[in-house]
Amino acid sequence: MKKLFFTLCPLLFAFGLSAQEASEKRAITADEYDAVKKVVVKNPEKETYVKADKFILDASQPPFVFKFSDGNERRVYLYKLFETEKMAELGMVAIFTTVKDGKKVVVPIPSPAAPGEVWGKYIDDLKYGERDNNGLAPCIAFALTKSGVGGAPVTAAKEGDKYEYCFPAESQVTLADGSAKAISTLKAGEKVLSFNAQTQQSEVATIRAVQIHENQTFALTRLTLIDPAERISASINGLTTRPIRLEATANHPVLTATGRKAIGNVRVGEKMYLSENERLKVYEVFTAQQAVRQVGHVYNLVTDRETYLVNGILVFRK
Repeated sequence: MKKLFFTLCPLLFAFGLSAQEASEKRAITADEYDAVKKVVVKNPEKETYVKADKFILDASQPPFVFKFSDGNERRVYLYKLFETEKMAELGMVAIFTTVKDGKKVVVPIPSPAAPGEVWGKYIDDLKYGERDNNGLAPCIAFALTKSGVGGAPVTAAKEGDKYEYCFPAESQVTLADGSAKAISTLKAGEKVLSFNAQTQQSEVATIRAVQIHENQTFALTRLTLIDPAERISASINGLTTRPIRLEATANHPVLTATGRKAIGNVRVGEKMYLSENERLKVYEVFTAQQAVRQVGHVYNLVTDRETYLVNGILVFRK
């Protein structure tokens, strides 16, 4: 099994607008979203400050570089997005490139206040962009996570704080051979399946320890995920395939289409990733329920990789 790694280009950017203060922040409109997609950045490696029509794009950091097994390098460039009339900040822009063929795809990243119509456009761009450009969705999600846009990173708890990142005993963890075992039955030294989101390659992870938290009650968040392509009804009973459920303490991190998030912050309609035939498949959050039940024992894996699979869903180690 090939092990591929991503690198971050050690480039230093000279910032233009970043040294200024935007007068305000506001949600991008649907018309602006469509207009931003038409902005042309000929050379994102050099063009770190772009003024185009009614918008300004200001590079926020060096690009993220991804090495895939097909030999075609992918890059994601992130820009802050401003409109020129009042210098209001509208969100961000991701430019996904494939170095081999020079193809570039512009994907605006809405702010949380953006209306549902805009978020619908964004999700469609990720969905169809991934269909036409292998690796676009997970590369953008990874870049947003690493940049901190996809939610505040999980930090170490201070002494005395109780921040458990865990799953209930019956949660099924995918082993290296593709079978599954309850997380409560796993032992140090066992091999589990991991997934490298930026290279889209499965990897084998070794369990270093199984952490058990007990002697108190733990409230669980529950997400129900469905295959968007097979939705035929507005109810669970009307689905053509069995929904996938994931339960965890509210702060356990998972990968979404907008980056790394605590499971308790994931909302209905967001996209997450399920491992299927050694590829990541997009699933949609159909329901998100807080504190659905309480348990007395929860479990977490410490492995030598960043991710593992619980009920087939890609999650991060804490």
